Amino acid sequence: MRTNLIFMTTNTDESVLANGLIPLNTVQRKYGCAVQPTLNGISLTRPGYYKVSGTITFTAPAAGDAIVQVQKSNTDVPSITASETITTADTEVRTLPIEGIVKVFCNEGFVTLNIVNTGIAITVQNVALVVEYLD
Repeated sequence: MRTNLIFMTTNTDESVLANGLIPLNTVQRKYGCAVQPTLNGISLTRPGYYKVSGTITFTAPAAGDAIVQVQKSNTDVPSITASETITTADTEVRTLPIEGIVKVFCNEGFVTLNIVNTGIAITVQNVALVVEYLD
């Protein structure tokens, strides 16, 4: 078992506007001190590599592209993004997987990870995110 990991979820319907933060409001599991919960995010407290993986299940009140993006201290993390095209409003339940590696440099101090909805407005129904400190 990893000694530094966090598993956060949201299991209630939450509306998220375009460019809004995907809520992460429940800590399911947490080990170690390299990862700490913050309001709708996770603080990374040590330099090194972190594995990020999760899913976002949602519907959308309008047709268009639903896009989620992981950000590190308000900057997009390249390649940790996912999208789906919604064709029928309010009826399509979709799940977006996200996965990738984030590096925290020695001179960065604490950084915060968030998931941002960069597409159309969505209603999340289930969000699960695991962040593991690798070294």
